[in-house]
Amino acid sequence: MDENEMSVFGIPEAEEEIYRHFLRNPGTRAEDLHLLPGSRPREERARITRLQELGLLRAEDAERRIFPADPEVALTRLVDVRLHALHQELRGVTRSRHVIDGLRAEQGARTPAPDTSRGALLAHRSGLISHITSLFERIWDQADELSRAGDGTQGGEDASAPHPSGIERRVLVAMCTVGKDEAGARKLGVSVRTYRRHVADLMQTLGAASRVQAALLARERGWI
Repeated sequence: MDENEMSVFGIPEAEEEIYRHFLRNPGTRAEDLHLLPGSRPREERARITRLQELGLLRAEDAERRIFPADPEVALTRLVDVRLHALHQELRGVTRSRHVIDGLRAEQGARTPAPDTSRGALLAHRSGLISHITSLFERIWDQADELSRAGDGTQGGEDASAPHPSGIERRVLVAMCTVGKDEAGARKLGVSVRTYRRHVADLMQTLGAASRVQAALLARERGWI
């Protein structure tokens, strides 16, 4: 059986169904979940609490109503957290050579060590592939030219690289905090057309294929 769509973010099927329920029925109460098939009030309350901690649901108001977070904003945050975890995990794997050496020492010098640096990972899940691709792009953006590898030049952002203006920084923040262009334009006090032009310019400057990737790259550069 296929896993639920949000499982790649660590969201089990039952919690995803609750989030989708409040997307369809914003402003309803937790008690309304009893309408879902197989609902168990105590378990549903714990799931709602976790979704609130993850930023997918907002806390209940005075009338005990619950509202969902905008999917683009919420998933951007989850993507960032997931990519960071994957990055840390891959770094740990690539630094595990000492484990191999320790295990090889148990065998003594009886057999020569193979060429262990070669290998391949075969992945079919689209979610995993997209995250590995995004992670590769993040690492690639931080890489230096090969010709600079031995000249002692420090890696990182080029000091001569363009930096965002004040309005561009505000647009980047709006991209991460509001869901619709109309809301972002209203927040900045500009027209929707002007707001979208700033978004397009920023995506081109960052070399991003999507707004989510643009937000991640901007955070990597310390722009927001």
